[in-house]
Amino acid sequence: MILSRPRRMTEKAVGQALLMICLVTLAACATGQYQPLTGADKDEVEQLRENVYRVEYRVSSFTSQEQLDAYLRRRCAELTLREGYDFFHLAQRADVLALSRRTSMTVTMYKGRKPAGADDVYDAKELLAERLP
Repeated sequence: MILSRPRRMTEKAVGQALLMICLVTLAACATGQYQPLTGADKDEVEQLRENVYRVEYRVSSFTSQEQLDAYLRRRCAELTLREGYDFFHLAQRADVLALSRRTSMTVTMYKGRKPAGADDVYDAKELLAERLP
């Protein structure tokens, strides 16, 4: 009897350890938080012309497309203001889904007034004032 008791405790401890490992793994795979532009890797922002950049954002493959899009727009708004512009337009999207989800966009930036007739131009300050989903 004495020998069977420690064995049961060991099985219980192993079960608890496996549960903890699963929980930690799931937490690591969960959607991450937004990483500001200041923490971006050099390969995530590339200047193509004076007011045109290629911006990339990477997240866990478990992050929703909606959240990835919000993070990418926020990154573009930060870059727009950092470079001294007011508005930006997104074009030429490229998505890659593998172990992580990666999206890059070509961003054209504008100063002063919002370009006339442009429905899909974002105001960088307004976008940054919004809360993330």
